Amino acid sequence: MEKRQERYRIGLIVGNVEDVFSNQVCKGAMDAVEITGDDLFIFPVKYLDRCEIDKKDPKQKYEYQYNVLLSYANSKALDMLLICLSSIGYMSSEERCMEVLNSFDGIPVLLIASDVAGYSCVKYDNVSGFRDGLTYLINVRGCNQIGMLAGTRQNSDARERLDVYKEVLKKNGIPIDEKLIVRGELSEKCKESAEILIANNPNLDAIVCANDAMALAVYDVLALSDRKIGKDICILGFDDIEEAAYMKPPLATVRADASILGYRAVIEAHAILEDCNFSETRKIIVATKFILRESTSGISEQNIASGQENAEDYKKKLQDMIHMNHRMNIVNRDMLMFGNSNVYNYANFLEAFTIANINSCYMYLLSKPSEHHENHTWTLPEAIYLRSYRIGEEVVEIPRSKQRLSIDEIFNNSYLDKERRTYIIIDIYSRELQYGILMCELPYQYFHYLEMVCYQISIAIKIMGLFAVQEKLLVDKEEMVHKLKAENLLLDDISNKDELTGLLNRRGFINSVEKLLAKENNLGAKAVIIYVDLNYLKQINDRYNHEEGDFAIKICALALEETLGESGMIGRIGGDEFVGAKLVSDYGEGENIKRQVKINLQKFSDRMNKPYEVTASVGVYAFEVKEGLLLNSLMEQADDLLYEDKKRKGPFVETGRNGE
Repeated sequence: MEKRQERYRIGLIVGNVEDVFSNQVCKGAMDAVEITGDDLFIFPVKYLDRCEIDKKDPKQKYEYQYNVLLSYANSKALDMLLICLSSIGYMSSEERCMEVLNSFDGIPVLLIASDVAGYSCVKYDNVSGFRDGLTYLINVRGCNQIGMLAGTRQNSDARERLDVYKEVLKKNGIPIDEKLIVRGELSEKCKESAEILIANNPNLDAIVCANDAMALAVYDVLALSDRKIGKDICILGFDDIEEAAYMKPPLATVRADASILGYRAVIEAHAILEDCNFSETRKIIVATKFILRESTSGISEQNIASGQENAEDYKKKLQDMIHMNHRMNIVNRDMLMFGNSNVYNYANFLEAFTIANINSCYMYLLSKPSEHHENHTWTLPEAIYLRSYRIGEEVVEIPRSKQRLSIDEIFNNSYLDKERRTYIIIDIYSRELQYGILMCELPYQYFHYLEMVCYQISIAIKIMGLFAVQEKLLVDKEEMVHKLKAENLLLDDISNKDELTGLLNRRGFINSVEKLLAKENNLGAKAVIIYVDLNYLKQINDRYNHEEGDFAIKICALALEETLGESGMIGRIGGDEFVGAKLVSDYGEGENIKRQVKINLQKFSDRMNKPYEVTASVGVYAFEVKEGLLLNSLMEQADDLLYEDKKRKGPFVETGRNGE
């Protein structure tokens, strides 16, 4: 790798930034990049392979989703990765941790608090401070029943501290009793392990813990007994977390400042990149120191000045907490105001997501939500979409044609702020669905709110997606309604039409005329019913075939349409029977209609040049539209008149024409 003139892009992979160790590593790294001038990208992947633990706590069921951030960190755009391997993999096997480590092929890696052959690392001195603490318990307090709440076998720090415990006991002639060693999670969640250790060993005079978080669990268990910490039983921790000095009684511990690990890791990474020397492995050991406090000494020390300083510190933190809670309430309010008009308006989202000192944030989303189930490998798509970003007060919605980026371009694109930045990557997910990430400058003092921010962003994106689905469903519904209406009209039209002539069938004619007669504004109007019977259809069928018979029926239909026009209603109600209806201005029009039907029949018959004449008998009944009229009765009246006309029909006439 050639030395670059610009600043370097360094990735930091940590566990849960709300946990003390990861939180402090981030703090130290953030302080260091202010000096080196590099960009820092923090990936809080939480912890590998916690499915079994998560199943015991339904609220943590989907915590595995954070692990996908490892895929984003595997980017050639990053010049170097700092990985807290033993922290994120403390529940995993060594093989699993190496699998993750080897996945970053081609990217220089420096390990934090882990020591793996072939990799540079920055780690604690797990020996000196812890040895001094144990020696104090044995030689000063006279303890000889010392239990250890050890960490997991997978964690290298926990293994080294257990080795120190055994070494010091052996050196002082105290036999190693495996019953006095109980393993547990390296957090306050190890309460069950603490209970087992204390219950199975009632004569314990001291407990040493692999870290201070485990010591907190021991304090909780002993609070339910009558044994006084520092008097009846001594407790020793490791890390000297912020709470250690304020516990009751204050916790004796080994000062191992995780922020120094983060700080030294960044300084070392920058130096390696500057030297372009990646073949030589470096090992930086951070010193530790035994801190004597009441939990081992049994002596209470009051420091008024320190107490006042602590009070001021807590007061400031409380004010920050109140401010953040207020800010998140406003964010929640503004996001709940989103409506259908905000669908896919990510600029509105970033305007709502305003927290003090967040100078920039970038919304990277997948083209569509991607399913990720526990115990399944998740593959990051080749592309991601930068939907919107904010720098300072300016919020920019990127045109859709320019949103598509490669994964490497997440950390190196023309939209990123030109100034040096520290970004934290926030996973956006809902249950099994991955939506993408938000990359933002979250101030360090708000890291404890990261989960809240993560959930809030995920809820907002999910709401946007639901609105989009709702909008599409509404559009689809409208289209479906229009389609169904058209199909219903078509079906209605088909069900009411005579297939041969295109006229109304009996059902269609009756429905249409009954509606005409039922209209209030037609009451008192004059109307006629026309009954038509085609003459000699049987003869035409017998002599010239049924196709000619159908042709004669069509000619009769044409004659009726020509006579009654668009204002009339016509139906074919039998093989050779037709019926029509029409509003008229004078009852005398009925005879004119009868005469015109026969004239038009003659006209069409002559025009078609068929070897037979097409004639019909016609009956026309005139009436006044009024309430209570029965259509069947009117049709019978017209049929009677048709019968009279049929008596006067002429003979079947064959023209001798050839036809066409």
